[in-house]
Amino acid sequence: MKWLKFRTLLLLSAIFRVILIVYGEWQDTHMEVRYTDVDYLVFSDAASLMANGESPYKRTTYRYSPLLAFLLTPNSFIHRSWGKFIFSAADLLVGSFIQYILKKREVPEDMCLYSVMVWLLNPFTFTIGTRGNCEPIVCAMILWIIICLINGNVVQAAIWYGLVVHFRIYPIIYALPIILVLDPHSFQSGQKPCLVNWKSSQDNTSYSRKGVSEVDGMGVFK
Repeated sequence: MKWLKFRTLLLLSAIFRVILIVYGEWQDTHMEVRYTDVDYLVFSDAASLMANGESPYKRTTYRYSPLLAFLLTPNSFIHRSWGKFIFSAADLLVGSFIQYILKKREVPEDMCLYSVMVWLLNPFTFTIGTRGNCEPIVCAMILWIIICLINGNVVQAAIWYGLVVHFRIYPIIYALPIILVLDPHSFQSGQKPCLVNWKSSQDNTSYSRKGVSEVDGMGVFK
């Protein structure tokens, strides 16, 4: 897909998300079934309380980090869709991080682009952010932690990991794979973890298959 570059894909994805946010405002006003996620209304109410100097937890059913309410305080004095733009921007950031990680593994350009498209053009993912769900922020932080580990920035990864677990509790499940990556046998302090490149892994796979075929052809397995 030489005609489509990553920046073009990112720009088209951003425009598409803006259109969806604007459409969501229209649907919320003119239709009985709202486009906006009901949790977003809870976020906005909690943010409004925080903007007025009160606790966000005065809002019934608000059970999220106060950081989320603080992030959405501009909903009260800029526009009620401020949070949707923040979440959608985080969604685009996820696409950028996916490309960065794949580039670090020397994945071919076309494969990088297809992988990013699976995220950015996925109806499931782009509706999450534009409807006002905060999950894209969590996804972006998790991928950033992976990038920090790839680059050997363990302290920074630890800080972001603590932040994302505070923000949403379920990323605690990633503690085990992170510990395994930081195992002293595979990760020395001050060094970057071993990262297998796409090309070398493909070559090893091809070599292994070739070897098996040769052995099989000699009748060893027969």
